[in-house]
Amino acid sequence: MQRSLLRSTAAMALIVFGAAMGFISFELVSNRFGNTDTLGLFLFGLAGCVFVTGVALFFLRLPRAILVGIIAAPLSVVLLFVLYWVTLFTTAFQNRNHQDFAANGVSQIQPARQMDELFDECHHYITYGKESPLFNSVAYFGDRYQLTMQVPVNIQSKTSGSVTGEPNFYLNEIETITVSPSGGVGTSYSRNLHFGSTEWQKVFEAKGDFSTIGFDIKPTGVANFQKHVDASR
Repeated sequence: MQRSLLRSTAAMALIVFGAAMGFISFELVSNRFGNTDTLGLFLFGLAGCVFVTGVALFFLRLPRAILVGIIAAPLSVVLLFVLYWVTLFTTAFQNRNHQDFAANGVSQIQPARQMDELFDECHHYITYGKESPLFNSVAYFGDRYQLTMQVPVNIQSKTSGSVTGEPNFYLNEIETITVSPSGGVGTSYSRNLHFGSTEWQKVFEAKGDFSTIGFDIKPTGVANFQKHVDASR
């Protein structure tokens, strides 16, 4: 009776420890998968070994339970790869319409539509925040300035979506743009301004006059501005 209780306790301890290690290593691998995190993969395999050994202890004697756990280690790594690729393809399928909406849904995103009205050089794309997709609009003007707008959106299809939060605006003033012999573009900034929808409405109603929110636009541009625009797209 005492031996059975001890074995059950050991089995439960292995199961809990293996599950905890598996969770930690999965987070480690999923966050750094592009870097081929060998340590994370090793820990996940070890976690599978410990967890399965604990489960097997309820049914098998210790030597056989350990053998089953050893066999489970490489299978755990294979399972991790399968889960990763399934998640990757599922996410890609769910997001398949997002970039199309960036092109087709500008009329439904008021600040993006307003930026199109004010600026000749403006493009739109989708990025992903912690909780929802972000609709991005980036305008280039005055041969020196870059204005970025981000707002969370809910995308239903290629042509349908809605704003789910407040927009944020980021205005950057470029100091210099350098182009290396290989064609690489380097940009340094001198000033920046972060503002919200209230300030943007003042700018829009003033037809793009940022002095209405305390930011004076310099009349002179910088060299290689178009190369910065091309490199940013």
